[in-house]
Amino acid sequence: MNCKVQDKANRPADWFKVIRLDEHTFALSEPQYWQANVNYLLLGTERALLFDTGPGLYRIRDVVESLTSLPVLVIPSHLHFDHSGRVNEFAYVALMDSPALRAQTRDGVFTATDAQFMLASGTNFRVTRWLADGASIDLGGREVMVINTPGHTPDSVSLIDAAGKRLFIGDLVNRDITLANVPGADVKSMAASVKRLLALTPAGSEAREAHSELPLTWTELQQFADGLTLIVSGDSAATDSCLGGRPMLRYDIGAFPVLLPTAAGDRLRPLGSPTEELEWLTTDCLEKESQTNKGAKE
Repeated sequence: MNCKVQDKANRPADWFKVIRLDEHTFALSEPQYWQANVNYLLLGTERALLFDTGPGLYRIRDVVESLTSLPVLVIPSHLHFDHSGRVNEFAYVALMDSPALRAQTRDGVFTATDAQFMLASGTNFRVTRWLADGASIDLGGREVMVINTPGHTPDSVSLIDAAGKRLFIGDLVNRDITLANVPGADVKSMAASVKRLLALTPAGSEAREAHSELPLTWTELQQFADGLTLIVSGDSAATDSCLGGRPMLRYDIGAFPVLLPTAAGDRLRPLGSPTEELEWLTTDCLEKESQTNKGAKE
């Protein structure tokens, strides 16, 4: 059976939306997926770089091969399932070099934990290249810098395309909701990472994130960095909220909501499948908790 043909036959015609950002850069959006993932393909003259592979419900490789015949290096922005789905279908995969990730690699195969993958199944794939923090990748006539940007996860990375005045930031900052409440997330590291990117990137650059087709402006990034600093210092007020039925703390940086764990430390847990959807920013769990406490007192 030809899996490629089978996948194309089953895939909705408009599952992938290809957006040309310039002659050599594409956003590969998946607007029908519940998380609306956006992946990025950067082309040089000698090789291509794919930043994220999406949730893997359908083969993004088919789309990539329709756009370029160059050899493709895949770099996941981080290891969550919706950014590294079917990554093992690509021959060349790179991760940020760290003792922790190296320790999870045996005979060239990296095995992610459930918490890293955010699915109860975990995953594994072959790593062909380890990248030092600040490494420059030559795509042929185009150089891209890879920066370790912890915050959403410890292993998160961002790309700086200085010549194109673009950042690619994964889930470090998301327009609709930024999660600092998943396993390994840390708002202090997030603040430091955003400030570092601003310092390393040409002023006026735009940031392309992983769950919105609309880029973040330079001014919005600066606003976000300032807001995170206030959260870290304790000078920003939170409201109670829920995500996936669990109590969380919501901070608003302008129009940008950020979720942190409560004092109890409850974090978002791995999902059962890529199609399991979460309720975003509700107060349902608070009402249930109130009713439970009321019942206990009675």
